[in-house]
Amino acid sequence: MNQLKFSLGPFELFAAIIGGIPLLLAAFLLYQPVDGLQDLMPVIKGSASWAIAPPVLFASYVLGGTFQGITWRYFTLLCKLFNQNYLYYGDMFEAKSKQLPSELSSISPGLSFEDRLVLLVREKIGIPAQLSWLDTRLTAYLQEYEKQTILSNAERHLATHIMYRTWSFGFCWLSVVLTLNLFRSTATTLELWLLPVGALLFAYLTFFQSLQFKRWNNR
Repeated sequence: MNQLKFSLGPFELFAAIIGGIPLLLAAFLLYQPVDGLQDLMPVIKGSASWAIAPPVLFASYVLGGTFQGITWRYFTLLCKLFNQNYLYYGDMFEAKSKQLPSELSSISPGLSFEDRLVLLVREKIGIPAQLSWLDTRLTAYLQEYEKQTILSNAERHLATHIMYRTWSFGFCWLSVVLTLNLFRSTATTLELWLLPVGALLFAYLTFFQSLQFKRWNNR
């Protein structure tokens, strides 16, 4: 963490800005509900200008960056709800340890890298019950010893995970706002009922997309 790029790199910056767009849209619709997309587009076009772009981008960045702690708790909650493993190693240690004979202690060169790694961990410290601390140590090792190009790829994949995770939370919150606006709208149409469902579907899809980058250290 000695380098600035790990505390506020360009990838994290853009991930926060892009990820905060659904949250910004939800805040706007909470303040000014509309009766449909046909009413939303004229409002956006009428307000769009180069002068308002910097404040909008800054607001999106603040929302996307401020809610990262909340989006992480949201992400882990969905992982438990959908029974998804988000750890870098997953259940590899436990599964491999059960597959390998307990009397097998010598690390043979013929074994795969994962088998040798599991045997080494089992021999030195035993198979840990909690694997999250291994992730943090692996991250620290990569930042200390790996090449700069590998670190840039790792940062890019981590930022992509953050972006999709924030999108999922933002679309979920947008679905709640659109549902509340059903009772505030002057008209009741099929479109107004489909919008919350569509936002919730996007939240579901972007959550699973964020899982694709859980092994960002290995990219």
